[in-house]
Amino acid sequence: MKWLVLTTIFLCQAAFADAYLRVRPHIVVEPNSEVKLYQLVDGQDLSAQLVEKMKSISLTKAPEYGEKQELANANLTSILRPLVQDERDLGHHINLLIPKSVTIDTTKRDLGRDLVTTELMQAWQPLCSDCQLEVEALSLPRIDGIRDWTLRLKSELPRGSFSIPVDLVRENGSMTSAWISGRLLTKRKVPVAKRVINMNERVSAQDFNWEYRDTSFAIDGVPSTEEINGKRLKQGLRLNEILWKGMLERERAIRAGEIVQLKSSEGAWEVTVSMIAQQDAYIGDVINLKNPKTNNILMGQVTGRGEVELR
Repeated sequence: MKWLVLTTIFLCQAAFADAYLRVRPHIVVEPNSEVKLYQLVDGQDLSAQLVEKMKSISLTKAPEYGEKQELANANLTSILRPLVQDERDLGHHINLLIPKSVTIDTTKRDLGRDLVTTELMQAWQPLCSDCQLEVEALSLPRIDGIRDWTLRLKSELPRGSFSIPVDLVRENGSMTSAWISGRLLTKRKVPVAKRVINMNERVSAQDFNWEYRDTSFAIDGVPSTEEINGKRLKQGLRLNEILWKGMLERERAIRAGEIVQLKSSEGAWEVTVSMIAQQDAYIGDVINLKNPKTNNILMGQVTGRGEVELR
């Protein structure tokens, strides 16, 4: 994995939010044939215009039978950059994944565990940059005489077990399809209790260690340090148990009828006015406020206990 360099370009968000263009690290071609850019690419939700452009771009002439050739990351990036820029101008969002180099082979590429795992990590790691990913129990098809193969991957992380179609090219040129399967462990840093913590007890970040744990089937979010400090727990925690965001009690910052401070700022100026809250609210909520002198109703966003910012 150390040899692999992933270049990820995130463009402005648009309708094609899940589109990606992945350059394969190893391809097999006919000896002395013209190698097109499109032969190197595995993509999802790419525009028809981009596909046609890649089909028209020649990269090099393939070597003699039995020989190999390498294309450097810098050369491929210089070719793909203007193509991706054109997609950005159209409002499309693409994740671009390029390995350190691409090997152009004229013999065959074995369907081996190391190569398959490398391609899976190349496609999945950018989808969760702060995760530690591990592939377990990888099962490959038992088919002899494979010359080349292509994984049909989607731009999403599987949850636990996965089955992925793979297109195979036999040594006689015939095509066939098969499946690879396995389990993906998705590990994230999560807060883990240093001690037994009782229900309704207030906690701080010092009560937890941050450790990588398997979160493949997690249905709740991971709280930040700021979200933990001073919060009360809805339930008790055992030693070494993970703290999830939903376990923290969401406490009211404002109650209906309470006098709160409404702030409005512009440049170096800030004005604060006492107002009456018209409803209970949590931090982040937008609420109605009544001016006790004029009875005018204004709207503000709750920023802290008893504090609101004019909207």
